[in-house]
Amino acid sequence: MTTNPTPLYRSLLREASYLPLPQCRTFIKSHITTSFRRYIPKYHKGTTRTGNPIPFSRQVELLHRGRKFLAGLKRANEGYILQLEKVLRMTYGRIGPRRYTLLDTFTSKPAPTSSDELASSPANSPTNTTPTNTTTNTTPTTTPSTTTPAQSRREAHFQRAILKWDIPPRLKALLKSQTTQQSQFLRIGRRTPNVHLRFKPPSTNIWGKPLPMCRLKNLKHEWYNSNVELALPPLPPKEYNDLHDLVSGKTKITFADIPSSRRRPQARRSTEDQEQEEAASQSSIILEGPKPGIRMKDYMSGRPHTITPRLLRHLLSRCVLKETPLVKTAVPERSRTGLAFRWDDARSSNRLDLGKMNAAVTNQQMNLLFG
Repeated sequence: MTTNPTPLYRSLLREASYLPLPQCRTFIKSHITTSFRRYIPKYHKGTTRTGNPIPFSRQVELLHRGRKFLAGLKRANEGYILQLEKVLRMTYGRIGPRRYTLLDTFTSKPAPTSSDELASSPANSPTNTTPTNTTTNTTPTTTPSTTTPAQSRREAHFQRAILKWDIPPRLKALLKSQTTQQSQFLRIGRRTPNVHLRFKPPSTNIWGKPLPMCRLKNLKHEWYNSNVELALPPLPPKEYNDLHDLVSGKTKITFADIPSSRRRPQARRSTEDQEQEEAASQSSIILEGPKPGIRMKDYMSGRPHTITPRLLRHLLSRCVLKETPLVKTAVPERSRTGLAFRWDDARSSNRLDLGKMNAAVTNQQMNLLFG
């Protein structure tokens, strides 16, 4: 099996140049070049992050991932909705590596500023210090403590590890705003996201014993990761406004700068091969009967669509803008985090405004006709 990535790299860049939106073309091209340069440097042999050479099995896995991504780009350019939505979501940071880049400002915990916050931090908490053996009262009525210094240090370690996976205030405000809108998200082929802001661990294990601290730490880590995976971070204000203008129709979508598709021409066949193929098709009709035309079961996994500006506006509104909040700085008295989130798909608000306008015109006409 060959592991030469150059033909695959060229095919990916060529297919990325056929995408309908310039934002998609720019992002997918950058994503492809970054992915290849991470494993295949320019001047020395490709190695992993540890400095070891890439094994053959890993090369085969990476090439398989690249061919799979190439097949998805081809189907997106042909107009298949699932693959086209995936490209749009990757471009605007709803899925993929860019989503984690946009989440960095929300997942980073703010540093403590006041002396009270520094005193209440886990590093300076009383549980971080090992208890000293101060037995001043020697009366026989007191029961000696069974907790050893090693056990207290272990409990303090797990307490710090549990506090480590608390959701930061900014991310918690984003998730709280997202829970009010997640019933409106339309994700074809994907499960509905469920954000759980409250951490509810079981009180006992399967044997009815108290839940150990290590299991509690792991459960909270899983809860934190599940919420981070479901978080939908906001876009920069300028990019959000440009996207809103595309969906609302203020900015027109043109396909003038898309290069023409350069497909490989079909090979010339001799007359003998053509006659042999025609005879084989006629014999199959006699033996098997006529073949049916296009049926619905042929499109169970989707069908190609003609990519038009109307289709792109609909997809951007449904799978990108509806899942993208607009962040504004709120009044400190109204919000503890100082952030306010607004969710708008640029289409529902227009319909509501149009409905209100039509209702006003109807009432005016009724008054003119019937007094």
